Amino acid sequence: MAKPRKPNLFYFLLLTAMAEWPVAVLVLCSVVAVVCTVTALLVGNLPDFSEPLLGFKPRDTDIGRKLVVWRNIESHTGYKKTLSLSPYAKKKRYVSSVWGAAQGEQEMRTRRMVEQIHGADGFFCGPPEKSYSQLVFMSTTAGSLWNLQAIQSMCQIEQDKIRSHVHFRDLCQRTEANECCPSWSLGNYIAVLYNRSSCLEITQGDISHTLALLRACAPDYHKGILTPSCIGPEPVRQKHSQCAQVPEKCTRFNAIYQLLHFLVDRDFLSPQTMEYQVPSLKYSLLFLPTRKGASMMGIYLDNLESWDLFDNYTSITGMDLGLKQKLFQHYLLLDTKYPVLAIVAIFLSIYFYLRSVFITLMVLLAVVSSLMISYFLYKVAFRFTYFPFVNLTAVIILSSICANHTFVFFDLWTLSKNQNPSAGLSQWVSQTMHHFAYLMLASCFTTGAAFYASYISNITAIRCFAIYMGTAVLVNLVFMVTWLPSSAVLYERYIATTCIYKPEDYWDNSGHKRVTLSLHYVLRGLQNTLSETSKLLFEKLLPCGVIKFRYIWICWFAALAIGGAYISCSNPKLKLPTLETSSLQVFRLSHPFERYDSEYCHQFMFERLEHGEGQRMPVTIVWGVLPVDNGDHFDPKSNGTLVTDVTFTIQNPDAQKWLLEFCQKVKNKTFYYPDAEQKSTVCFMEEFLRWMNSRQCSQRDHSFNLCCNQFSFPYGSEVFLHCLKMMLLEQGREGAETYDLGLRFDGEGNLAALVLQFQTIYHYSFNYSKAKQFYEEINLWVTEEMKTAPVGLRNGWFTSKLELYNLQHSLSTETMVVMGLSIAVSFVVLLLTTWNVLLSLFSVTAIAGTVLVTIGLLVLLEWQLNAAESLFISAAVGLSVDFTVNYCISYHLCPHSDRLSRVAFSLKQMSCATAMAASALFSAGVIMLPATVLAYRKLGIFIMMIKCISCGFASFFFQSLCCFFGPEKNCGQILWPCAHTMKDYSDDSGLNGSFACGGSEKQNRLRKVQESNTANEQYELQPLSRKLSDSFDNSTSTSKLSNRPSVLSEDMQVEDNRCPRTGMHPSLERDRRSLQDTLGEQQVGLCQCPALQTSSPYKHKGQLNKSQCLCSLGSSFDMLNISSETSISDFEQGLKLAESASSCPDVLELSDSYSQAERGYLNGKRDTLRLDLRETVFDIPPAASQQNSSSWKNRFGLGSESPVVLPNSQPDMPDVWIKRSSAQSSGYNS
Repeated sequence: MAKPRKPNLFYFLLLTAMAEWPVAVLVLCSVVAVVCTVTALLVGNLPDFSEPLLGFKPRDTDIGRKLVVWRNIESHTGYKKTLSLSPYAKKKRYVSSVWGAAQGEQEMRTRRMVEQIHGADGFFCGPPEKSYSQLVFMSTTAGSLWNLQAIQSMCQIEQDKIRSHVHFRDLCQRTEANECCPSWSLGNYIAVLYNRSSCLEITQGDISHTLALLRACAPDYHKGILTPSCIGPEPVRQKHSQCAQVPEKCTRFNAIYQLLHFLVDRDFLSPQTMEYQVPSLKYSLLFLPTRKGASMMGIYLDNLESWDLFDNYTSITGMDLGLKQKLFQHYLLLDTKYPVLAIVAIFLSIYFYLRSVFITLMVLLAVVSSLMISYFLYKVAFRFTYFPFVNLTAVIILSSICANHTFVFFDLWTLSKNQNPSAGLSQWVSQTMHHFAYLMLASCFTTGAAFYASYISNITAIRCFAIYMGTAVLVNLVFMVTWLPSSAVLYERYIATTCIYKPEDYWDNSGHKRVTLSLHYVLRGLQNTLSETSKLLFEKLLPCGVIKFRYIWICWFAALAIGGAYISCSNPKLKLPTLETSSLQVFRLSHPFERYDSEYCHQFMFERLEHGEGQRMPVTIVWGVLPVDNGDHFDPKSNGTLVTDVTFTIQNPDAQKWLLEFCQKVKNKTFYYPDAEQKSTVCFMEEFLRWMNSRQCSQRDHSFNLCCNQFSFPYGSEVFLHCLKMMLLEQGREGAETYDLGLRFDGEGNLAALVLQFQTIYHYSFNYSKAKQFYEEINLWVTEEMKTAPVGLRNGWFTSKLELYNLQHSLSTETMVVMGLSIAVSFVVLLLTTWNVLLSLFSVTAIAGTVLVTIGLLVLLEWQLNAAESLFISAAVGLSVDFTVNYCISYHLCPHSDRLSRVAFSLKQMSCATAMAASALFSAGVIMLPATVLAYRKLGIFIMMIKCISCGFASFFFQSLCCFFGPEKNCGQILWPCAHTMKDYSDDSGLNGSFACGGSEKQNRLRKVQESNTANEQYELQPLSRKLSDSFDNSTSTSKLSNRPSVLSEDMQVEDNRCPRTGMHPSLERDRRSLQDTLGEQQVGLCQCPALQTSSPYKHKGQLNKSQCLCSLGSSFDMLNISSETSISDFEQGLKLAESASSCPDVLELSDSYSQAERGYLNGKRDTLRLDLRETVFDIPPAASQQNSSSWKNRFGLGSESPVVLPNSQPDMPDVWIKRSSAQSSGYNS
């Protein structure tokens, strides 16, 4: 026998406060929310969303730390900075400025000469540059652009869409004649080559001759021989030996090189297509004489945003106007209407479900307050300075979570009202919170922990989102268990009305009132139809379908989960990003900006070289600065400071020898690539040695003798450092530009760091496998070399162009780790809240299946695993929790002991709220699909998928698992000596602190007796499956004889037959009066009563009151009569109310009558019995109810296994005998 549970004082005071003083609770919560909001807005800076893509780089990784430090070294190197290339910074600055001015003047003079002589009389304003706006043209018919019509079409579209704009003349680059420069287009270059006035005047012959010229020069270009240095007069070409191999017709005009390098795609006249008689030109680039940037926004919005950028021959399919980030911010604000409409859809769903504006507004205030308090904790308590844009998605996520919890709360609230209509608000609050508080603890702690688990990510924005979203869920937990019940009490006490009766004359005196009444009847009929439909669907069909086809559901959803796991983890898997963060996709792939970044930038040779594709991968080895990122890892703008290595030195002889040997080792490596154009610094020691040996000692200038060939290698420390500085100074005197020898000096001229660089045979690639091979090989080699280095050089480290690889590596390794950790944390939290191993395991299995199927579908949708997608996947576990936890807690708190009854109970109680929440989120996701911003659109798709899949796995897979393996009684429950929350299903409970499963021997004997009785006789109520409990049989079966539902009650009341109450003890009289007050108009006679009163469910309904009224109901679906057909075995629950009548003599007669009853008959008492259709009654004090029930059964002789006898509606049909379970419980005993 379980010990009576002592109520928690704080919990009792909280319930009392919400029931008695709801306004005070609401005011207190409001004050806290307002104070936190004002404090958060006044302290520090407000969130800055001007760079919404900031923070999506992995930072706290080994590669990320080195990249941050390397960027700091580059930014801190220069004149009047921490590091400099020369020990004489001020002097070198003067020399460099003088030389720079002279060199700049010389370059301008050379450029003007080249343009005048070899630039077709200066037709263009210089060569095309990356800084100019670019348009990509493609053939409308998917053919080749190398024809007269297509080339002239490109010129015409440019004229119509660009040059005709009113602001173009204000933005264009101008010639000496103050006219807008011509565009660098295919037609203009052909016009220049053949002296045409414009591109519209060229002929087919000009195009053919140009093709022949390009065909002759293309091989040299693709070999790398035809370079800009070969273009110009003969003296200029003679300086470069490779230029002698290039035909003069290819170097006479710069147009040939620029056409091949800038304007035609890489496959045009490539070595693979050179032999084609008519080569195909797929894409052609056009450079506008306008700079990229925000100034092009007007032209884009007016002429280029539309989708009519085509004619019969060509179309504009890609653009690079330098507007991507600016346009993203523009659409980010413009498309905000879609998330707002999605949130409105969620709250409209709450309104239609509850049909209360007040409750909907209170839930909205709860969401806003939770978010603002979370922002206060995020900013003030946790001291986070960076608030990423992705944190705003918490508004939609938290709204969805609140909607689900609101539906569940008011279902339980209305259930409590229906079961105890005469009880007060205190009892309603107590009974509702008994289930809801437990559900909120399990759901919110599990969801919050799942979000917090994403903190292990290395991406700054995801870590910030994990902290903010997890905190918002936990703050929302507090609001939902205080704010929501107080709002319900306030609504019931001051706002809600049951019926507003008006006489018939009131509705007949005017036309608009009659219309209003008719409309009311129509809406009422629609509501009743929806109510009946939902009751049929969620109370009948769904439980029957889940239990009857549980084999199919388990196999089907298990197959889906296995398929999702295979697709997600094996083949084809999520594609890793192929663009760096600066080019991150923010619009649909069909958008011209995205098409340029994802497709066209790789099609033109200058872009391939600009983005590094095709270039050699450099290796940069750094000594003197430690790879320590001491900045704020939660603020992407905080890069920290340089941390110097105090042990660094290259002056001692061992270091000099090792650096010289290191140079030879690098040259002997297979990955080393000797680049003639980009001179490496890895062999600076070898160059310094040659410089020393080339200097002859002087007899006159002894200071000069410090650095000459009289010294042998290795040199002394002072000589080495002095001569290094002399070599750098001597290079400056020659007028050459400061050469980066790899040495870095501090402000006092001391050697502070060493940076050695060289090229490798590896090419820069977007392919993760190739980049991984490069990094692992170089990293392993550098690590091994540092182990053999002298003490002053052992802290060296390397870096390269690894930004994209760093992002790919982080996403590929941490995404599944974060997901797995979130699932593991969810299991632990569920186990700590339910203390049931089996339920926690089944719940986590359903959650994992939801996540795997969702990711599998994302793979099939060809999503790339960018940072935003990684954010969604990390949040997938948190979004998959709530529906499964709804069913888990309902199953756990079910009053029945067997698993099938529990499954039916939880489905009836939670399925409507779960389906409504999933529908609300699905509609919210659909609303966000038309958004231009890809993040909004993908968020909508993700929410639709995760919620629908979660609903399916929770309702079918989880419940089917419970049908097979769900815990019965206390099976799987971890019992603790001090815990009083376990259900006492049997007289002999399991040992404390043990993993209990099963009942006592007495229960086993009783079960065998019941099974034998079942085998001997077939009753009217038949089970749906091969073995169901009594309670479930009675809730879902139909009568074979009458072919009508056999809906039975959990309560039976004793009818008041106007029996005298004289001679009753005063205490009994007080008890009787209290019972009458509790039951309201239902009179309960506790003595001298001839029989139990029941009513058949098939009695004809009486005449309804014809008075017309307008009623306010609690739920549009009326799904709150959850357990009216769940159990009929708890017969004594109705009789426990008459405990005080044990002194009545007729009680003994009643007991005898039940003990002597014969099967199949009611012993002449049919007409006095009435079946009361009631909901499951919550036991207010569980311990007291057990005592009352046991004492009542003992007094009435109902403690035995005697059956409950119920009448059939037809006199000639046999009565129904229901076997009594050995231990009964009703309501929620957590």
